[in-house]
Amino acid sequence: MAKVTVLIADDLKFFLEVESTYLKRGGFQVLTAASGAEAVAVASKEHPQLILLDLEMPEMDGAAACAAMRRIPALALTPIIIMSAGGTPETRDRCRRAGCTEFVPKPEKPEDLLGVVARILKIKSRSAERITVVFDVAGATGIHQVVGRATNLSAAGLMIESAAPLPVGAILTIEFFLPESHHQVKTTVEVIRAEHGSDGAYRAGVRFTALSQADQEQILEYVSS
Repeated sequence: MAKVTVLIADDLKFFLEVESTYLKRGGFQVLTAASGAEAVAVASKEHPQLILLDLEMPEMDGAAACAAMRRIPALALTPIIIMSAGGTPETRDRCRRAGCTEFVPKPEKPEDLLGVVARILKIKSRSAERITVVFDVAGATGIHQVVGRATNLSAAGLMIESAAPLPVGAILTIEFFLPESHHQVKTTVEVIRAEHGSDGAYRAGVRFTALSQADQEQILEYVSS
């Protein structure tokens, strides 16, 4: 079975080497970057399955790097974790607005990083479950509601499956209930990636553009349960 590829970015060479070593021992294929700009370049080329960013990097910090990655369609739904030794509520909010999947305290022990990675990958596995979504589509006769299915739910966005194509750049209003909790989420999304599968289904990767903090917390609780 192919190894899971993890990109880790930290401007401190010693920590980068130690963290990389522990992840490799854990069975992961590891990519490294020593700056936010390098992390964006590596991620855009290699498309890792998980990205770990140190917040405190010079020139382009973790939040700025995360925002840049979210503008790349192939990385729009990739789990991105920002780590910091500290963090005020304002800092955490900036990271969330940048599109990070989660903001976590930087592990005090390198071996604890394996626990963070394992937990986040479990979240990704959980996000593969399908949920029903209702969204508005503008047509020749006006706006009408369409029912579809969605996967890859995260705090950043989700993947919609529909019978008709959704154009990149389209802004949709969507509604869905989180399974088990029955919490209703109603927000707007932007289509950032579109594809037509060999099975005939149309798929659109969308990112949340106006997700409330309460909805974000409920989504994180759901995918991590």
